[in-house]
Amino acid sequence: MNTLIDPILNGFMLGMTTGPYCLTACFPMVLSVALAEGEGGSSSQTWLFVGKFIGGRFLAYLAFGVAIGLLGSRLGGMSHRIGTFAMIFMSIILIGYGLGVRLPRVGMCRMAGRTESHRFFPVILGALTGLNVCPPFLLAITYTLHKAVTPAFGICFFMSFFIATTLYILPVGIAGHIPHRDIMARMGRVAAVVVGAVFFYQGVSAALMLV
Repeated sequence: MNTLIDPILNGFMLGMTTGPYCLTACFPMVLSVALAEGEGGSSSQTWLFVGKFIGGRFLAYLAFGVAIGLLGSRLGGMSHRIGTFAMIFMSIILIGYGLGVRLPRVGMCRMAGRTESHRFFPVILGALTGLNVCPPFLLAITYTLHKAVTPAFGICFFMSFFIATTLYILPVGIAGHIPHRDIMARMGRVAAVVVGAVFFYQGVSAALMLV
């Protein structure tokens, strides 16, 4: 029986690989708007924007965790089989990204930019960047389906995933500062290879048990 430690640890580990790939593409927009909000010397507006942005990501991950958890529990054994082989494939993609393979990106940030005049723009931006289609996020989906358990599992996994990605966002509130962005990107790539290998091992082990 799966414990909640499993989704919490794996969700956090996978979330740490997300920042350099899925978030840095959106940082220029997030920074420019956050700095504009805080213009005038006070950082309160900057933090308010960052808080709304993080809130949007929280809502997106919470909804997705419930949805994928429900889907996995409804599909049962079929979900486990599909998720197992999809997880192997996505872990290889994640390893390839970590080794420098260029992958296409879905322009969620540009899509969110069209709502810049909307009063809920920070929340919308956070939600769309949270659901950015990238290898770590897709691997998160396939891993949850592979487990084919309960909505609680999906919620715990994606909430842990959310906490890990939030660590990359908080520096934006500190005068819009992104510390050592190049170093962060390199560390993210190394983490992608290591984490991809861990999930690949889990996927292959599960696949062998299906044979």
